[in-house]
Amino acid sequence: MCARWAQNYHESPELPIVQQTLIASWLPWKYYFVSTIQLDISSPLAKLTRSLEKNISYKDVPLEIIGYVTQVFRCDKNGVVTSFDKPLFEKESSDLSKAIDTHKEAVKKFTKAGAIYGRSGIRIE
Repeated sequence: MCARWAQNYHESPELPIVQQTLIASWLPWKYYFVSTIQLDISSPLAKLTRSLEKNISYKDVPLEIIGYVTQVFRCDKNGVVTSFDKPLFEKESSDLSKAIDTHKEAVKKFTKAGAIYGRSGIRIE
């Protein structure tokens, strides 16, 4: 699929967001949302599970980065995803540099190496 355009949501995102990109296909109703985020154990359920695994107090569970995940979903023209149940693409990465490469790989896969622009309209890749 060749894309009309692809635009990054953030020029310099802050973790847990590694990068998010909106891709518009040549069909006017087809848009894709590519998201790469950091996974950690900050949720209450993850902290509870970790405290039971390590036999420590819930309050003493340190914040740990588990990894990163890149997913692609269909969305509307504003980037709103209606269902997160079945990603079109999903890949986990162990470190930040691999996660960035995986995000670029996913964007290229869904754009056929089209240009990517930042919010200011400046070409990024």
